[in-house]
Amino acid sequence: MTSVNGFLKWFFDIGNWLAKVMYIHILWVLFTLMGLVVFGFMPATAALFTVIHKGFDGKSDPAIFKTFYETFKTQFLKANALGLLLLGLCAFLYVDMNISKQVIQSFFVHMFLLIVCFLYFITVLYFFPVFARYKLSYFLYFKQSFFIAFARPFETIAMIICLVLLFYLFTYLPVLLFFAGSSLIAYPLAWFAYRACVQIEERKVN
Repeated sequence: MTSVNGFLKWFFDIGNWLAKVMYIHILWVLFTLMGLVVFGFMPATAALFTVIHKGFDGKSDPAIFKTFYETFKTQFLKANALGLLLLGLCAFLYVDMNISKQVIQSFFVHMFLLIVCFLYFITVLYFFPVFARYKLSYFLYFKQSFFIAFARPFETIAMIICLVLLFYLFTYLPVLLFFAGSSLIAYPLAWFAYRACVQIEERKVN
């Protein structure tokens, strides 16, 4: 009987988690559309990571809609400003890569730019979890994300592996992307970033 109860509890927990994942994804889609996509994507994604991050803290189960809505509303301008900076850096690197490939045609310059693109990529991996955990100035979000990416290489590699696995999962089961895509991407990124932040904070205390 104990094993049956344990199985039922496990089954219930899995079902509850899946329902939560789908619900958060639906909120992300709705709030992104509410901001006409362009202005909704960044604050909705910030709210998505905030809800997930608060769930990891273990202090209390966050009121999902309330947390999502309040984060979207209060961080709307800041999230969009940071998104503009991220987009600007991405566009700058894209233009530089094309110039290097078509005009300069130098192997060393191209390799240097590829390294810079990789550094940008791993910084972005931590960007939203850092935004959800800390209250920083604009520049410090980039600096802190970059620092954590290098300070915790295990978590950074784990994030990249998760993204690769999710890419193949969504390729074979695209319905998951439609019903829970944003949450399934955010959960592993938020989890490994949370582990990285906690480890760094504990090391500073000790």
